[in-house]
Amino acid sequence: MNVTRTVIVRNLSIPISIGVHEHEKHGPQRLLVSVEAEIEPAGRADDRLDTTLDYDLICDFIRAQARQPHVELQETVARRVLDFTLGLPGVVKVMVETRKPDVFDDCDYVGSRLSAKVTK
Repeated sequence: MNVTRTVIVRNLSIPISIGVHEHEKHGPQRLLVSVEAEIEPAGRADDRLDTTLDYDLICDFIRAQARQPHVELQETVARRVLDFTLGLPGVVKVMVETRKPDVFDDCDYVGSRLSAKVTK
């Protein structure tokens, strides 16, 4: 049996300096980041961390983005997270979604989604 394994981080919230408008450059905004990382199929599911993808690595990288200099676009953050996650051992496909939930009163969020597969 070929089992698809996906490690998921959903809506990790970070305060980040982001945005193109002048008023967005004076303090951090809340950014929600989600990642779905498909990892290589495993033969047998062992109850050991070394047989899967440690989601702490992804979460720590996302949290570190809050300490980076100001960026204008959500796509910039999404691309950084995408590139990092694609570089992790065993990862074959990644989807990253970013959301700014506090921009408009009349919608839940504005966001961006990037996805890619490892090419060999």
